[in-house]
Amino acid sequence: MNTFTWLLKREYWENRGGFLWAPVWASGITLALSVLGVIMAEMGARRANVSIGVNITDLVSRMTPDQMQQLGAGLDIGMYWLSALVSIVLFFVLFFYLIGALYNDRRDHSVLFWKSLPLTDSQTVLSKVVSATVLAPVLAVGVSLVLMFAFLVLMSIVAAFHGVNPITMIWMNASPLSVAGKLILLIPINAIWALPCIGWLLLVSAFAKRAPFLFAVLVPVFAGILITSFDLLNNLHIPDFSFWRNVVGRLLFSVMPGSWMDVAQLRLVNHANGPVDLLNALSLASIGEVLTRPGLWIGAVAGVAMIAGSVWVRRWRDDS
Repeated sequence: MNTFTWLLKREYWENRGGFLWAPVWASGITLALSVLGVIMAEMGARRANVSIGVNITDLVSRMTPDQMQQLGAGLDIGMYWLSALVSIVLFFVLFFYLIGALYNDRRDHSVLFWKSLPLTDSQTVLSKVVSATVLAPVLAVGVSLVLMFAFLVLMSIVAAFHGVNPITMIWMNASPLSVAGKLILLIPINAIWALPCIGWLLLVSAFAKRAPFLFAVLVPVFAGILITSFDLLNNLHIPDFSFWRNVVGRLLFSVMPGSWMDVAQLRLVNHANGPVDLLNALSLASIGEVLTRPGLWIGAVAGVAMIAGSVWVRRWRDDS
């Protein structure tokens, strides 16, 4: 156990720039742009002598409970969008981390040093899997929570500047604890969903002699072109199956947090009548429904098989 913990620390030390500082910088830039946007909007309105023609305090005091609920849902949606920006950064970090996770050690021949230590290939590969499924996402969620709190503070300052009580308008309507709880709950679901991508990229990283990125991308893309061009899956009659979505998409993009959202959920988002409807796409029932999909577990089994394959390739590959 101490050995595995040390391996996780090694992954963090070697990839701290991507795991921690990339989300931090992305969040800092996002927050800075938000502050700049608010300042420019306020200055522009004053210079142009713009007046909305109504007292904001009176407007807020006359809002109905339904309107207050929509306001709170809008704030929650804003927090989810901020976490989505961090998730996009995390996707690129994890994709290139996994591509080089086993390849870089072979390229600089440091794999010979690591193999000389009392470390098994299974421990080494699993430390990279845990780093991609737990360590990096937990750090990203932590950064997202700080960003969301800063966003609410910024909205509170704007509300106070306009004479509105931020406690009653912002903090009593928004649900930061609920949003934070769902983001934490999604970590294991995203991990299970991402296993095909993690397994594929690690397998390529262990196998490819050069250009693992091209190998990882071109093989599934060419397979998709070949299969769709010759209709090779026509006779299987698998309901609601698309090779591009269920195979190519899972192999290349499932490490993206939230990519498990299906067409029905995206349709719900597109036809939402307000912020409350948008939140239904991330309700606990919707999240729980993901665990009932056969595709989730079939992909997970395939991912575990490819992870096992990467362990085997690393064990028997001659890097001398």
